Amino acid sequence: MNRFILGVCSLLMCWSAVASVTFDPDKVKAVYLVRFANFIHWPQEKSLEHINYCVVGQNDVTDVLEQVLDSQTVRNKALVFHRVQNEAELNDCQLVYLTPESTKNHTYQLEREGLVSVSDARAFAETQGMVEFREKSGRILPVINIDQADKNNVIVRSQLLRISKIISQPQGEK
Repeated sequence: MNRFILGVCSLLMCWSAVASVTFDPDKVKAVYLVRFANFIHWPQEKSLEHINYCVVGQNDVTDVLEQVLDSQTVRNKALVFHRVQNEAELNDCQLVYLTPESTKNHTYQLEREGLVSVSDARAFAETQGMVEFREKSGRILPVINIDQADKNNVIVRSQLLRISKIISQPQGEK
């Protein structure tokens, strides 16, 4: 009987230790951003020396992204981190992450060939961007506006689409 009680207590302790493991949503978002380059093809990719990851604003996601991007490559192209100060600097970006705060008082022109725009601002994918991070049941879910990807001539591979929620603009809004 004592062995049984000891076994149950051990299982409960292990279960509670596993249950207490939590993931930092900002780190998960930063890793998603880095991994996106594996599942996205840009129209100008063959001529690029590197892939520019730009951020507008600063928060924990951008800070983690800056650390994680250091020395990362995809398809023999370095992923390079840039903090942009104005919208004109977005012309050199292949992927831009906009903090929710940066989208509150400004609407950016994000319809440009080869630009992947990402934010965790509420309704970003429906209103102006291509990819939005949403938290659902303790997980981060990418929401991809497939029409915006088509407009920007960006190919999103099926592996990324399978783990994402796909949205499309209503027929009258295209």
